[in-house]
Amino acid sequence: MGVAIPNASTMNWFQFRGITNELDSNLASTDYRQFTVSKTGEFNFKIADINTNIKIVDQNNKVVAEAKAKNESAETSAKLGPGTYTAVISQAVRGVNEREYTLDITERQNIMMVGTGAQMKGIARAVVGNDSGVQKHTLTVAQGGEFVGNMSLPYTRWALMSKEGKVVASGDTMDPAKSGQDMLKKPSFKIDPGQYELVIVPPKNVVGEIPYQLNFIQKVAKSPDDTSEERPFDKIMREREARLKQWAAQDAAKSSSTSKTTPYKMSLLA
Repeated sequence: MGVAIPNASTMNWFQFRGITNELDSNLASTDYRQFTVSKTGEFNFKIADINTNIKIVDQNNKVVAEAKAKNESAETSAKLGPGTYTAVISQAVRGVNEREYTLDITERQNIMMVGTGAQMKGIARAVVGNDSGVQKHTLTVAQGGEFVGNMSLPYTRWALMSKEGKVVASGDTMDPAKSGQDMLKKPSFKIDPGQYELVIVPPKNVVGEIPYQLNFIQKVAKSPDDTSEERPFDKIMREREARLKQWAAQDAAKSSSTSKTTPYKMSLLA
């Protein structure tokens, strides 16, 4: 009975473990593993072993994704349509044969953010070999605004990166005592419409699989004891409102004080 070919579209995560025990045309120690995709989606491919290369080849023998791990793990991603694909795992050093490898294939989520926020659900797992444990997903912001990030998993870091590699938002739960902090007291980030890469670094000493959530929540109000620096525009509007209230009070006081007297004196010239 043959080994079933995994369907990447029906699994959030699966793993290929094997040995590079074949030689390719370049005499590199290689192994070949197949998987299918039943509906269009984006996927991450992470090789956890140093000096190991990975290529994802479609049914037309076209390379659709490629990564090379030198002194650490390597990762690449690709948007794939329905079909059968082959993962080609090969050793970068010639003469190194029958070496074990680990290849993780995960769904690269595309989270949509609207005016009220967004939610990302993931699973933290124990890392293997030189794997850093970093998870990457795509965040598409349809409607920007000011948001607060709330991560449910302790000892975890996260960052939101622009296409230019700039960090536009970040946070961590390295201090569990602050995990229950009031959302209004947490720092907020202004996120403009566009597409971003969401990078998450869970703890490495995870036992089994632990589900987690990262929520982006629209910041709608300030805490009364919020000591963050006031924006120039907010200061102008606050001072303007205070002046209007002061002028209104002065006008009201004048009206009451002059109601019993004649404000103007008229003299008749002979």
